[in-house]
Amino acid sequence: MLLMVIYFAVVFAIVGVLYMGIFTKAGRPAWAAFVPIYNSIKVMEIAGRPWYWLLLSFIPFAGIYFSIVALHDLSKSFGKDAGYTVGLVLLPVVFVPMLSYGSAPYLGPAAGRQFVPYPQGYPQGYPQGYAPAYPQGYGEQPPAQQFPGQQIPGQQPPSQNPNGQHYR
Repeated sequence: MLLMVIYFAVVFAIVGVLYMGIFTKAGRPAWAAFVPIYNSIKVMEIAGRPWYWLLLSFIPFAGIYFSIVALHDLSKSFGKDAGYTVGLVLLPVVFVPMLSYGSAPYLGPAAGRQFVPYPQGYPQGYPQGYAPAYPQGYGEQPPAQQFPGQQIPGQQPPSQNPNGQHYR
């Protein structure tokens, strides 16, 4: 029994040291990495996920999905891609210290910046060439189109220049 308590204390100390760099980069207190449940809640906060995602990770089979998504958001919070997430899932002993004590800066919670409907600088409205040719309400007839050589009633005929080209 005493051996098991010592074993878990050593494991929590190692996990705390591994996650301490992530916490300090993200502006969280370093001591929070050593508190067993509180550190998981803070990791979810750093990744940008709500605290109850920790509870969702305990659901059988679905918890695997929630844990991997949270780890992916954690890696994206430090500017890493999906390949780094695979490393966090398969070899956390190697990839967590690289994230903690490597050169990757904390960019902010990734889950909060995922769903941006219109990124900054994205043009609003129709792209060029795709705008409707005329504004038309429901049930209105489109305006008459003028083809070369056709004269719309009520308009003056086009003038001609010396080269024989029409202009208005």
